[in-house]
Amino acid sequence: MSLEIVKALAAAREPRVLCTVLKVKGSAPRHAGSKLLAGPEGLLMGSVGGGRGESMVLAACGERLGGSAPVILEIDMQGMEAEGPAMVCGGTSRILVEPLRDAAPYRAALERLGRGERIVLVKRTASGEVGVADAAGAWIHGGVAGADPALAAQALASGHPVLAEAEGIFFDPVLPREKLLILGGGHVGRALAALAPGLGFQVTVGDDRPEYLAAERFPPGLPTLGGTFTEIVENFAFDPSTYVVIVTRGHLCDLECVRAVLGRPYRYAGFMGSARKTRLVLAQVASEGFDAGKVEALCAPIGLEIGAETPEELAVAIAGELIAVRRDGAWIQARVPARKARRGTP
Repeated sequence: MSLEIVKALAAAREPRVLCTVLKVKGSAPRHAGSKLLAGPEGLLMGSVGGGRGESMVLAACGERLGGSAPVILEIDMQGMEAEGPAMVCGGTSRILVEPLRDAAPYRAALERLGRGERIVLVKRTASGEVGVADAAGAWIHGGVAGADPALAAQALASGHPVLAEAEGIFFDPVLPREKLLILGGGHVGRALAALAPGLGFQVTVGDDRPEYLAAERFPPGLPTLGGTFTEIVENFAFDPSTYVVIVTRGHLCDLECVRAVLGRPYRYAGFMGSARKTRLVLAQVASEGFDAGKVEALCAPIGLEIGAETPEELAVAIAGELIAVRRDGAWIQARVPARKARRGTP
C-alpha cells in the first residue's frame, strides 16, 4: 500500500472505500497489492486496472459507501470480451472492496511510518477486520486471530503482499519514505544522486568540500549538507529506513564516515573502494570495539558485480544493491561470504 493512501485513510472524515487487488491470474493489468481509493465524489487516487474493469469496481464502491461489509469481486478479462476495445488483458483479478469502518488502524500505521518503521496491515477479507503489525511481528493496533507471523515477515522483507487464501487473510506491507544519504559529492556520488530519486529514494548529499555541493551539480531542489563528515552524519535524521552510501575521496574520509554511521539506526550502509582499502577500514573499526554484527553487515566493496567502470555505471551497480536490500532485508547477510571473497579476507 502506498504511503499516500495510508495518509488519506488516516485523515478521512467522509465515507471512503478502499479497493485492493488480492490476486491476479493471467495477464491482468495490475499486480497484487494495487489499490484504488474512492469516496462520494468518485475516484480519489490509485487504480486497479482502468477501463471497464475499473468501472465495475467503482460501481461496487458506490454501493458500499457508508456501509461496513466488504465484498470480493472477480473481474474476468478473459474470453470474448478480451478481444474487444474495453478489455484486452486476458486475465482475472480478485479485488477486495472494503468500506472504511475505522481510521484508527491507519492512524497507528502512519505514526510508525513517520518514525521510518516498516509495518504490515493484516486484513481478514471476509469481515474487514484490520490489524497492524511491526517488523518484529508484534501488534501495533488490533490483531487478527490466526494470522501467521511468518507470512507477515515475508511480506515486509519483500515489500510485496501475501494472500493466505485458506485463512482469508491478506498481509499488506507499507514502507516508509526511504532516505538515502550519499557521503561524497564526487563523480559517483553525483551520478547516484541523479539516479536514485527516480527509484523512490529521498536523497541528500553530504561533502566536506563546499564546491562539491554546488546546486548546479545535482537535480533541482536536492538537499545537501556541508561540514565535516562527522558533522554531516550528526545533522542528518537517521531512522530504520535510511540507506547510507559512502563514496568519499579517500580511506581516511571513509573511516570517518563509517565511525560516525555505525552508531546510528539504518537499513543499509556501505562504502566503495578497493579490496585493500575495505580491509583496512573494516579492520580498524572492528579493533575499535564497534558492534561486530554491524561491522560484518557493512556492504564493502559496495555495488553489484556488473563490470561497472564509469561513474554512471557504478551508480547503477550501487542502486541495484539498494533495490536488492529494499526487496529482501536478509540479502545483506546472504552476501557476506561473497563480499569477504571480493576483499580477500577469510
